[in-house]
Amino acid sequence: MSVLTKVFVVLLTVFSIALSMLVVAGFARQEDWRAEAEQQRAAALASQAAFNTVQQNAALEQQRALARHQDDLNTIKELNAQRVAGEAKLAELERKLAEAESRFAVEQGQVTTVSDQNKLLQAAFNREKEFSARLAAANSDLQRRNIDLNDRVKELTVSLAMATSQIKALKQQLAAVETAGGEALAQVPGGPNVVEADTPSVSMPSIPPPLTPIRGEVTSVKGELASISVGNTDGVVPGMVFLVYRRAGETAKPMYVGSIRITRVEATEAAGLIEQSTSDLKVGDQVRDETSFARRG
Repeated sequence: MSVLTKVFVVLLTVFSIALSMLVVAGFARQEDWRAEAEQQRAAALASQAAFNTVQQNAALEQQRALARHQDDLNTIKELNAQRVAGEAKLAELERKLAEAESRFAVEQGQVTTVSDQNKLLQAAFNREKEFSARLAAANSDLQRRNIDLNDRVKELTVSLAMATSQIKALKQQLAAVETAGGEALAQVPGGPNVVEADTPSVSMPSIPPPLTPIRGEVTSVKGELASISVGNTDGVVPGMVFLVYRRAGETAKPMYVGSIRITRVEATEAAGLIEQSTSDLKVGDQVRDETSFARRG
Protein backbone atom coordinates (compact mmCIF):
# COMPACT_ATOMS: atom_id res chain seq x y z
CA MET A 1 0.00 0.00 0.00
CA SER A 2 1.26 3.26 -1.01
CA VAL A 3 1.65 6.22 1.09
CA LEU A 4 -1.01 8.14 -0.76
CA THR A 5 -3.47 5.42 -0.10
CA LYS A 6 -2.58 5.41 3.53
CA VAL A 7 -3.03 9.12 3.68
CA PHE A 8 -6.35 8.82 1.92
CA VAL A 9 -7.52 6.13 4.34
CA VAL A 10 -6.45 8.19 7.29
CA LEU A 11 -8.28 11.25 5.98
CA LEU A 12 -11.31 9.19 5.27
CA THR A 13 -11.26 7.81 8.76
CA VAL A 14 -10.92 11.29 10.19
CA PHE A 15 -13.77 12.57 8.04
CA SER A 16 -15.92 9.62 9.11
CA ILE A 17 -15.25 10.28 12.76
CA ALA A 18 -15.95 13.98 12.28
CA LEU A 19 -19.14 13.25 10.44
CA SER A 20 -20.26 10.89 13.15
CA MET A 21 -19.52 13.45 15.72
CA LEU A 22 -21.43 16.04 13.69
CA VAL A 23 -24.42 13.72 13.37
CA VAL A 24 -24.34 12.98 17.07
CA ALA A 25 -23.98 16.67 17.81
CA GLY A 26 -26.85 17.49 15.41
CA PHE A 27 -29.16 15.00 17.12
CA ALA A 28 -28.14 16.31 20.50
CA ARG A 29 -28.62 19.86 19.35
CA GLN A 30 -32.02 18.98 17.92
CA GLU A 31 -33.08 17.59 21.30
CA ASP A 32 -31.81 20.71 22.98
CA TRP A 33 -33.71 22.79 20.49
CA ARG A 34 -36.88 20.83 21.17
CA ALA A 35 -36.51 21.23 24.91
CA GLU A 36 -35.68 24.87 24.43
CA ALA A 37 -38.69 25.24 22.17
CA GLU A 38 -40.88 23.68 24.81
CA GLN A 39 -39.41 25.97 27.36
CA GLN A 40 -39.93 28.96 25.08
CA ARG A 41 -43.50 27.78 24.38
CA ALA A 42 -44.15 27.45 28.10
CA ALA A 43 -42.53 30.83 28.64
CA ALA A 44 -44.62 32.27 25.82
CA LEU A 45 -47.78 30.83 27.36
CA ALA A 46 -46.74 32.19 30.73
CA SER A 47 -45.95 35.53 29.12
CA GLN A 48 -49.33 35.49 27.34
CA ALA A 49 -51.05 34.73 30.62
CA ALA A 50 -49.06 37.42 32.33
CA PHE A 51 -49.81 39.78 29.46
CA ASN A 52 -53.49 38.95 29.71
CA THR A 53 -53.33 39.52 33.46
CA VAL A 54 -51.45 42.75 32.96
CA GLN A 55 -53.92 43.80 30.28
CA GLN A 56 -56.83 43.00 32.56
CA ASN A 57 -55.14 44.86 35.40
CA ALA A 58 -54.40 47.72 33.03
CA ALA A 59 -58.04 47.80 31.97
CA LEU A 60 -59.11 47.80 35.57
CA GLU A 61 -56.54 50.42 36.38
CA GLN A 62 -57.69 52.45 33.38
CA GLN A 63 -61.27 52.19 34.56
CA ARG A 64 -60.16 53.23 38.02
CA ALA A 65 -58.11 56.03 36.50
CA LEU A 66 -61.10 57.13 34.47
CA ALA A 67 -63.22 57.03 37.60
CA ARG A 68 -60.60 59.03 39.50
CA HIS A 69 -60.32 61.42 36.57
CA GLN A 70 -64.08 61.88 36.61
CA ASP A 71 -63.93 62.41 40.37
CA ASP A 72 -61.11 64.87 39.83
CA LEU A 73 -63.18 66.65 37.17
CA ASN A 74 -66.13 66.81 39.54
CA THR A 75 -63.82 68.02 42.29
CA ILE A 76 -62.37 70.65 39.94
CA LYS A 77 -65.87 71.77 39.00
CA GLU A 78 -66.80 72.01 42.68
CA LEU A 79 -63.56 73.86 43.41
CA ASN A 80 -64.23 76.21 40.49
CA ALA A 81 -67.74 76.83 41.80
CA GLN A 82 -66.32 77.44 45.26
CA ARG A 83 -63.68 79.73 43.73
CA VAL A 84 -66.36 81.70 41.88
CA ALA A 85 -68.44 81.89 45.05
CA GLY A 86 -65.33 82.92 47.01
CA GLU A 87 -64.52 85.59 44.44
CA ALA A 88 -68.12 86.84 44.69
CA LYS A 89 -67.88 86.88 48.49
CA LEU A 90 -64.50 88.62 48.23
CA ALA A 91 -66.00 91.25 45.93
CA GLU A 92 -68.91 91.67 48.35
CA LEU A 93 -66.50 91.98 51.26
CA GLU A 94 -64.41 94.52 49.33
CA ARG A 95 -67.59 96.48 48.56
CA LYS A 96 -68.61 96.37 52.23
CA LEU A 97 -65.08 97.36 53.23
CA ALA A 98 -65.23 100.34 50.86
CA GLU A 99 -68.62 101.31 52.30
CA ALA A 100 -67.27 100.90 55.85
CA GLU A 101 -64.23 103.05 55.00
CA SER A 102 -66.55 105.67 53.49
CA ARG A 103 -68.78 105.61 56.59
CA PHE A 104 -65.68 105.76 58.78
CA ALA A 105 -64.44 108.81 56.87
CA VAL A 106 -67.87 110.45 57.25
CA GLU A 107 -68.01 109.56 60.95
CA GLN A 108 -64.44 110.78 61.39
CA GLY A 109 -65.47 114.09 59.84
CA GLN A 110 -68.51 114.18 62.13
CA VAL A 111 -66.27 113.43 65.12
CA THR A 112 -63.96 116.25 64.05
CA THR A 113 -66.96 118.56 63.63
CA VAL A 114 -68.33 117.53 67.03
CA SER A 115 -64.87 118.04 68.55
CA ASP A 116 -64.68 121.54 67.04
CA GLN A 117 -68.22 122.27 68.25
CA ASN A 118 -67.22 120.93 71.67
CA LYS A 119 -64.25 123.27 71.71
CA LEU A 120 -66.51 126.18 70.72
CA LEU A 121 -69.02 125.17 73.40
CA GLN A 122 -66.20 124.85 75.93
CA ALA A 123 -64.94 128.32 74.98
CA ALA A 124 -68.50 129.66 75.22
CA PHE A 125 -68.92 127.89 78.56
CA ASN A 126 -65.66 129.43 79.80
CA ARG A 127 -66.86 132.86 78.65
CA GLU A 128 -70.22 132.30 80.32
CA LYS A 129 -68.39 131.12 83.43
CA GLU A 130 -66.22 134.24 83.44
CA PHE A 131 -69.29 136.38 82.79
CA SER A 132 -71.11 134.58 85.62
CA ALA A 133 -68.13 135.21 87.90
CA ARG A 134 -68.16 138.88 86.91
CA LEU A 135 -71.92 139.00 87.48
CA ALA A 136 -71.45 137.35 90.86
CA ALA A 137 -68.76 139.89 91.73
CA ALA A 138 -70.96 142.72 90.44
CA ASN A 139 -73.91 141.29 92.36
CA SER A 140 -71.80 141.11 95.49
CA ASP A 141 -70.65 144.69 94.92
CA LEU A 142 -74.24 145.77 94.28
CA GLN A 143 -75.40 144.02 97.42
CA ARG A 144 -72.64 145.74 99.36
CA ARG A 145 -73.56 149.07 97.78
CA ASN A 146 -77.23 148.39 98.50
CA ILE A 147 -76.39 147.74 102.14
CA ASP A 148 -74.30 150.91 102.20
CA LEU A 149 -77.15 152.82 100.53
CA ASN A 150 -79.65 151.46 103.02
CA ASP A 151 -77.35 152.49 105.84
CA ARG A 152 -76.89 155.83 104.12
CA VAL A 153 -80.69 156.26 103.75
CA LYS A 154 -81.15 155.45 107.40
CA GLU A 155 -78.38 157.87 108.32
CA LEU A 156 -79.85 160.56 106.05
CA THR A 157 -83.30 159.94 107.50
CA VAL A 158 -81.92 160.44 110.99
CA SER A 159 -79.99 163.49 109.84
CA LEU A 160 -83.11 164.87 108.13
CA ALA A 161 -85.16 164.36 111.29
CA MET A 162 -82.46 166.05 113.33
CA ALA A 163 -82.14 168.88 110.79
CA THR A 164 -85.93 169.30 110.77
CA SER A 165 -85.89 169.54 114.57
CA GLN A 166 -83.00 172.00 114.44
CA ILE A 167 -84.77 174.12 111.78
CA LYS A 168 -87.93 174.10 113.87
CA ALA A 169 -85.93 175.16 116.93
CA LEU A 170 -84.16 177.86 114.89
CA LYS A 171 -87.48 179.19 113.59
CA GLN A 172 -88.79 179.34 117.13
CA GLN A 173 -85.61 181.11 118.27
CA LEU A 174 -85.82 183.45 115.26
CA ALA A 175 -89.44 184.27 116.04
CA ALA A 176 -88.51 184.92 119.66
CA VAL A 177 -85.60 187.12 118.58
CA GLU A 178 -87.79 189.05 116.17
CA THR A 179 -90.40 189.54 118.90
CA ALA A 180 -87.78 190.65 121.40
CA GLY A 181 -86.12 192.92 118.83
CA GLY A 182 -89.45 194.55 117.92
CA GLU A 183 -90.22 195.29 121.54
CA ALA A 184 -86.74 196.77 122.06
CA LEU A 185 -87.06 198.98 119.00
CA ALA A 186 -90.45 200.20 120.16
CA GLN A 187 -88.94 201.37 123.42
CA VAL A 188 -85.90 203.15 121.85
CA PRO A 189 -86.27 206.88 120.96
CA GLY A 190 -85.78 207.64 117.33
CA GLY A 191 -87.85 204.89 115.90
CA PRO A 192 -87.02 201.49 114.61
CA ASN A 193 -84.23 202.73 112.32
CA VAL A 194 -81.91 203.54 115.23
CA VAL A 195 -80.01 200.73 116.90
CA GLU A 196 -77.86 201.48 119.88
CA ALA A 197 -74.26 200.36 119.72
CA ASP A 198 -74.50 198.38 122.88
CA THR A 199 -77.46 196.25 121.70
CA PRO A 200 -76.33 192.67 122.05
CA SER A 201 -76.22 190.74 118.77
CA VAL A 202 -78.03 187.44 118.52
CA SER A 203 -75.71 184.61 117.34
CA MET A 204 -77.13 181.75 115.25
CA PRO A 205 -76.38 178.37 116.67
CA SER A 206 -73.80 176.47 114.64
CA ILE A 207 -74.96 173.32 112.78
CA PRO A 208 -73.31 170.29 114.36
CA PRO A 209 -71.36 167.86 112.14
CA PRO A 210 -73.37 164.96 110.68
CA LEU A 211 -73.90 162.06 112.98
CA THR A 212 -73.72 159.48 110.16
CA PRO A 213 -70.63 158.67 108.05
CA ILE A 214 -70.30 160.34 104.67
CA ARG A 215 -68.96 157.86 102.17
CA GLY A 216 -67.98 158.26 98.53
CA GLU A 217 -65.17 157.61 96.09
CA VAL A 218 -62.45 159.52 94.28
CA THR A 219 -63.68 160.67 90.85
CA SER A 220 -60.56 162.46 89.56
CA VAL A 221 -56.97 163.21 90.57
CA LYS A 222 -54.98 166.11 89.11
CA GLY A 223 -51.68 166.80 90.80
CA GLU A 224 -52.38 167.84 94.39
CA LEU A 225 -56.12 168.21 93.79
CA ALA A 226 -58.71 165.46 94.02
CA SER A 227 -62.48 165.32 93.54
CA ILE A 228 -64.93 163.07 95.37
CA SER A 229 -68.47 161.89 94.53
CA VAL A 230 -70.29 163.54 97.49
CA GLY A 231 -71.30 167.18 97.97
CA ASN A 232 -73.31 169.57 100.14
CA THR A 233 -76.48 167.51 99.63
CA ASP A 234 -74.64 164.75 101.51
CA GLY A 235 -73.55 167.13 104.29
CA VAL A 236 -70.09 168.04 102.98
CA VAL A 237 -68.82 171.52 103.91
CA PRO A 238 -65.51 173.27 103.21
CA GLY A 239 -62.76 172.41 105.70
CA MET A 240 -63.90 168.80 106.19
CA VAL A 241 -61.22 166.13 105.92
CA PHE A 242 -61.91 162.86 104.12
CA LEU A 243 -59.77 159.78 104.64
CA VAL A 244 -58.94 157.79 101.48
CA TYR A 245 -58.63 153.99 101.57
CA ARG A 246 -58.38 151.20 99.06
CA ARG A 247 -59.49 147.56 98.98
CA ALA A 248 -57.43 144.93 97.16
CA GLY A 249 -60.45 142.59 97.06
CA GLU A 250 -63.97 142.06 98.30
CA THR A 251 -62.79 140.43 101.54
CA ALA A 252 -59.48 142.25 101.87
CA LYS A 253 -58.84 144.71 104.69
CA PRO A 254 -59.00 148.42 103.65
CA MET A 255 -55.60 150.06 103.19
CA TYR A 256 -55.12 153.75 104.09
CA VAL A 257 -53.65 155.73 101.18
CA GLY A 258 -54.11 159.40 102.21
CA SER A 259 -56.47 162.28 103.13
CA ILE A 260 -58.22 165.17 101.34
CA ARG A 261 -59.14 168.55 102.88
CA ILE A 262 -62.21 169.95 101.15
CA THR A 263 -61.89 173.49 99.70
CA ARG A 264 -64.80 173.58 97.21
CA VAL A 265 -68.25 172.02 97.56
CA GLU A 266 -71.02 171.64 95.03
CA ALA A 267 -74.35 169.83 95.11
CA THR A 268 -73.15 166.32 94.28
CA GLU A 269 -69.38 166.60 94.37
CA ALA A 270 -66.54 168.25 96.24
CA ALA A 271 -62.84 168.93 95.70
CA GLY A 272 -59.87 169.59 97.88
CA LEU A 273 -56.15 169.33 98.48
CA ILE A 274 -54.35 166.05 99.06
CA GLU A 275 -52.72 166.54 102.46
CA GLN A 276 -51.21 163.15 103.18
CA SER A 277 -50.66 160.11 100.97
CA THR A 278 -48.83 156.84 101.37
CA SER A 279 -49.20 156.16 97.63
CA ASP A 280 -50.73 157.80 94.58
CA LEU A 281 -54.50 158.27 94.83
CA LYS A 282 -56.51 156.56 92.09
CA VAL A 283 -59.98 157.00 90.69
CA GLY A 284 -62.27 154.58 92.49
CA ASP A 285 -60.54 154.78 95.89
CA GLN A 286 -63.07 154.94 98.72
CA VAL A 287 -63.41 158.03 100.97
CA ARG A 288 -65.04 158.62 104.35
CA ASP A 289 -65.24 161.73 106.53
CA GLU A 290 -62.64 161.86 109.28
CA THR A 291 -65.22 162.86 111.94
CA SER A 292 -67.09 159.56 111.66
CA PHE A 293 -63.81 157.72 112.26
CA ALA A 294 -63.22 159.82 115.36
CA ARG A 295 -66.70 158.94 116.69
CA ARG A 296 -66.22 155.17 116.26
CA GLY A 297 -65.98 153.02 119.44
